[in-house]
Amino acid sequence: MIGFYVSRAAQDRCTVAFLNEEVQMATASKTKPAAKRAATKKPAATKTAAKKTVAKKAVAKKTVAKKTVAKKTAATKTAAKKAPARKTAKPRVRKFDLVIDQAKGAKWTKEDIRPQFEYRHFGVEEATGRRYGSHVIRVAKGAKPPVRHHVHPDCEFLLVYVLKGWVKFWYDGVGEKKLNVGDVHLLPAGIKHAVTGWSKDLEMLETTHPADYRSVELTDAQIARLG
Repeated sequence: MIGFYVSRAAQDRCTVAFLNEEVQMATASKTKPAAKRAATKKPAATKTAAKKTVAKKAVAKKTVAKKTVAKKTAATKTAAKKAPARKTAKPRVRKFDLVIDQAKGAKWTKEDIRPQFEYRHFGVEEATGRRYGSHVIRVAKGAKPPVRHHVHPDCEFLLVYVLKGWVKFWYDGVGEKKLNVGDVHLLPAGIKHAVTGWSKDLEMLETTHPADYRSVELTDAQIARLG
């Protein structure tokens, strides 16, 4: 068996080398976790910076938008103040001549359109430029019904108010109706109608627009189709 002798100095050198290696390993093990932690912190810091940047941009956009809206509102108000106020057009009111027609001495006339009746005109036609007509109608002496079926195609307004007696009208789509004192009818333009009966003392007020309008009698064939 061969023996080796190691001097004290050599032993010390080995010990020192071993200790240095242990120190280096310990240092390396401490440095790695720190490096990992640093690497972990960097993304978090980057995210925080990115969030702050986005928040700043959003605030900047809102501020710009508010300023833009404020400028537009101010411009609109300024334009509204500068624009001259429009005057509201007043409705045009037609002025007609004063008419006073007294019952004493009133004139009654017959007209070809309705020989069964007599008319007392007030002068409304002349006063309104014949835009309106108004008169009282009464039964002519000995006149008997009926007034044949007819139509007023261009009369926009025809109102009858019974003053005395009674009168019967026939209306297309309605049939026969009796009007007594105080009763009224307003004929739609173009409605077919007839006067089928009346009392001897009948008087009624008739008002029309216009004053002059056509009265077209229906033919026998047209009357037959009415049923």
